[in-house]
Amino acid sequence: MDPEALNRELSLAGDKESIAMEQDIRIDPKRERQLTRKLDLFIAPIMTIIFLNAYLDRANIGNAASAEIPPKYVPRNHHQNPTNKTGRMIPLLIFCWSVVLIGTGFMHNKAQLYASRLLLGVFESGIFPCLALYLSTFYQPQEQALRVSYLFVSSALSGSFGGLFAYALLKMDGISGLQGWRWLFIIEGCGSVLIAILVFFVLPDNFETAKFLNEEDKKLMRIRAEINARYNGKPDFDWKEVRKAATDVKLYISCWSQFMADICSFGLSSFLPLIIKSFGYGTVTTQLLTIPVFFWASFAYIVISYFSDKFKRRAFFMMPACFVTAIGYAVNLGIPVTNRAVLYFSTFLIAPGVYIIVGLNCAWLLNSHAPYYKRAMAIGMNQSIGNCAGIVVSSPSDMLKWMYWLGC
Repeated sequence: MDPEALNRELSLAGDKESIAMEQDIRIDPKRERQLTRKLDLFIAPIMTIIFLNAYLDRANIGNAASAEIPPKYVPRNHHQNPTNKTGRMIPLLIFCWSVVLIGTGFMHNKAQLYASRLLLGVFESGIFPCLALYLSTFYQPQEQALRVSYLFVSSALSGSFGGLFAYALLKMDGISGLQGWRWLFIIEGCGSVLIAILVFFVLPDNFETAKFLNEEDKKLMRIRAEINARYNGKPDFDWKEVRKAATDVKLYISCWSQFMADICSFGLSSFLPLIIKSFGYGTVTTQLLTIPVFFWASFAYIVISYFSDKFKRRAFFMMPACFVTAIGYAVNLGIPVTNRAVLYFSTFLIAPGVYIIVGLNCAWLLNSHAPYYKRAMAIGMNQSIGNCAGIVVSSPSDMLKWMYWLGC
């Protein structure tokens, strides 16, 4: 018999046997809810802390600028490249950008700032793809939007905590002869080192090595993984899957959406303190006024993500968020800067939509690309292209008018 024909027959027989076995699989919904709660109690907090730390480190340049950092220390952008590796790659990336942050506190010229921001972007490049892929190995597709929302909620909360944290650290101005903004970078960098060490020892590589799961939990995780593989394919590397991702029209639509949304997201997270300060407030008031904006964005986003998973709809919730965000920018275009109350209110319209669009778009991408390496290629391209938006955000010569520029 032709060997290729024999292989096809054996493969078909194996598929039929696999389908027959899976038809007998039944998962107790109550037991599965208990498992997901356990995952939420352990995995989700670690992921949230990591992304919160990443965004605190990313946005500290805006907080430093609000504290009268010299004009030559103007942020240019964070460059981002994708990586497919998870597990031990996550703490390694955190440690590397921590060292860069500490070094930033001792810089003395514009060239050193540009170099530090470039290195920070390189080391932060893979953190979201790694976290998103990591979550996709523990959660089913219909569970992922809410869990991805934890990442973006942590980035929103970083605006609130970042403001408070920056206010406290900027009070260290003059200690040991260092300016307050230098202490901001140094102490946040040291804190990130501690997080890298914690993550290295606590975060499991996969559910099989997770100490917080008992054998019954792991058995259920294997069943979930097998069911997921039946519909999404086995997680074996295949160049064909990489090529499929690169030629998938849906990926480029997602990348364009991410790019446009990230323009707003980066501008908001990096420059909101400067926006508020342009209203005439001092440093302390500026930092405090960023807190309600980010708390509101966090609350709105997590509610929308919950219903997005519940009804298994992404675009249905993304489109209204786009309109609300556009209204927020329209207010900024039409209202003079002297009308501080209205302009401040507009940030409450902009902030939730920014996080909803960015987060649900990523969840949508994770759900619509399989198997694992096609998904890895897709999320890597999505984040790499999307984060080029930082180049656009850093282009205006007058950062205090960035909202007007973004609204064009």
